Amino acid sequence: VRVLKRGTYLDYGFLIYNAQLDSKTGKPQLETQLLLLKEGKPVFTGKVIPMTVGDEPDWKHIPASGRLRLGDDLAPGEYMVQVVVIDKLAREKERLATQWMDFELVK
Repeated sequence: VRVLKRGTYLDYGFLIYNAQLDSKTGKPQLETQLLLLKEGKPVFTGKVIPMTVGDEPDWKHIPASGRLRLGDDLAPGEYMVQVVVIDKLAREKERLATQWMDFELVK
């Protein structure tokens, strides 16, 4: 069970698999968004932001990470953090990928 305290940081990491590559640059065009949900309802919705990528040795497995501060004003309880990745070069049906993790927030 993941238990976190208000006012601390939630560090997260994930891998993006099989992103489509631009034929000119040889790099993907990805965007990410972070959501924090309590009882299935968003309490924080991050902006959709372009993902900056470097020169990866393996474009089939792109590592990514982030950090979210869990505010002192959040009520204790069960939460879910969700990461959304948008592959702008993929076909519409394959453009969106999401992953989530649940945790408990305590005082």
